[in-house]
Amino acid sequence: MAHQHESGSGKSPAQGTRRRSLLRAGLALPLGSTALLAACGGGGNGGGFQAPLAPAATVPPPAPEAAMEAAPPAAVPAPAPVAVQAPPVDAPPPKPVEKAVKNVRVLNLQTPTYRPPLNQRTANEDIKTYTQRALKEKFDLLRDALTAGLPKKSAESDLCYFVVPEFFWNVNWDAVKNEADIKVFSNTCVTEVQKHVRALIALFPQEQYGKLALLPGTAQVLMKQIDGTTPATAPAGAPVADKDLPGYEALNYVLVIDNFSKPNPDGSRPIAMWPKRNVSGIDFDTYNRTSVSKAGRAYWKVRLSPAKILPAFNILVQQKSTTTAAYYADGKEFKGFDNDPLGGVPFGVDVCLDYASAYTDNEYLRMSQIEDTNYLIDFLIACGMTVSPTHKYLPSVQYIVRNDGMDPGSCEIYKLAAPETGKPDFTVRPFNVPIPQTAVATLKNITLFDSYFDIHPLWQYPATDIPTETLPSPFAPAPADPGSA
Repeated sequence: MAHQHESGSGKSPAQGTRRRSLLRAGLALPLGSTALLAACGGGGNGGGFQAPLAPAATVPPPAPEAAMEAAPPAAVPAPAPVAVQAPPVDAPPPKPVEKAVKNVRVLNLQTPTYRPPLNQRTANEDIKTYTQRALKEKFDLLRDALTAGLPKKSAESDLCYFVVPEFFWNVNWDAVKNEADIKVFSNTCVTEVQKHVRALIALFPQEQYGKLALLPGTAQVLMKQIDGTTPATAPAGAPVADKDLPGYEALNYVLVIDNFSKPNPDGSRPIAMWPKRNVSGIDFDTYNRTSVSKAGRAYWKVRLSPAKILPAFNILVQQKSTTTAAYYADGKEFKGFDNDPLGGVPFGVDVCLDYASAYTDNEYLRMSQIEDTNYLIDFLIACGMTVSPTHKYLPSVQYIVRNDGMDPGSCEIYKLAAPETGKPDFTVRPFNVPIPQTAVATLKNITLFDSYFDIHPLWQYPATDIPTETLPSPFAPAPADPGSA
């Protein structure tokens, strides 16, 4: 996979850059490296070493001294030119040529994720056991869906994405009884989800199933904020004041993994984590979006206990997550999001509410984490967020893939029209061509949809005109009617 800088390309910084370089591994080329490469044939225009092609100069032999003394000087005829053959040079081996168009397959898993799952925590079940049991059942659903649908391909593809909606890995928040339960649940969830995602990709090796990348839905956990304050106690007969409730930060994230990237030294697969930035008022029970200001930050007042349980178990959840993207490769952890493991098909991820403000100035932190911001596919992994015809996209985006878990679930893919000439970098891109999807598996309350589309090279766009029936030519002579002869 080639990774290049785009300085001097005529593209503005807002149009995207390739960020990955040796700096990601903590390395940097020393000053003067460009001149060194050029001297070795590796820099400049990339011409490399060239064999001399011009003929070598020849010198006539000197005349004998006696002849020069006895005879007057005479004009010496010019020597015949001597052709010097250039040494044979083997032609360099041909470079592999990337296909101009990438054929992409998307398996969209439609399932409701907003309603509480049926596997409630039993009366005598500890929170860790409950969390492990609930997540194992979710893993089984994904395994069964992929096993049933992945082999049923109707066309060849360079890469298949498996997409699952937001909150898929969530379990009932009303299962936690206190802050100790929150910590055990969150730690267990982070560990178990990674284990299941790794186990899932291991079941579908590239040699048997082709190249596969998973975007298997999000998991949402809570991290308590350490602010050094003493927890407030409720006054007699009254609840704790909203501003004194314990503060938490939400981590709502999707793990991305594939079956073709170079394995880590321990044999495991590289894996990336993309977090949601904006916490929605429907991500928890927020008392109809009750907002609380604390230490200059905006929080949601969140009830974790069922509505019928009194007194209510309330906390505060910060409305902006500060967790940044990261990935694990080559046995090391890096900051950022490697969004083009295949090469030539970079993609972006919007988790629900992030889609609404994805490309605004306020979201520079989010965009700065993406390694290749000239991405071609935008995945909207959501629960209650529709694709908007007035949304502003990066000019590079060609397709929007939506998977939404709001009951009963919804999956759709649109081919975006090319940006109009003269428009700013982020501009409205009317989606006017839906991509057909075919159901290839149905299990319990889930349906797996299959679809195919072509990704074109950067700054080229697929045709979005709707086909029409043909008419006779309005200017070419009509062919003679055989019946009139």
